[in-house]
Amino acid sequence: MSFEPPQHSYSVPAQPARKGTGVLWWFLGLGALLCIVCCGGLIAGLAYIGVEGPETSVYTGNQVPARYVKTMREVGALDPNENIRYFYSDSLVDIRDGFYFISNKKLVIFIDDGRESPLTVIPFDQIESTEIFRNESFFEDSEITVVMKDGEVLAFPVSSEFDRDQQFFDAIESSRNQ
Repeated sequence: MSFEPPQHSYSVPAQPARKGTGVLWWFLGLGALLCIVCCGGLIAGLAYIGVEGPETSVYTGNQVPARYVKTMREVGALDPNENIRYFYSDSLVDIRDGFYFISNKKLVIFIDDGRESPLTVIPFDQIESTEIFRNESFFEDSEITVVMKDGEVLAFPVSSEFDRDQQFFDAIESSRNQ
């Protein structure tokens, strides 16, 4: 005797057709493309700032890029026979937005904030006193305040990286006391 299993017929229900899967893939593709473009634009923008913009620290005289020296001469801030001791710019790309330096002859503050003349040239013999408010945070600059003999008070930012804010300040102090 042999045993045979009963024969039954089974039917599997058909899957309904999916609707809208093409639209979903289209939106996913568009989202990926937008992400690539936006991220690429952000990366390109940051790279441009990194290449064209000034360092976040104070430059010593021999480190100042030639293009910045050229700009300082173009705006009348630096004479041909002057030597830069310390230079700082708080701008992102173009130093004409704000730069500050001490040379062997003077202190210069250049702030383009809409005033009539962005350039302030301060001979050392016109400085009454100076103060520094040191901020050792990477995200915020220190501030040097200069009181002129005529009573005018000027303040400008200087990066604290490598303690060059203190060196910048000390250079002003030693030059005005000569």
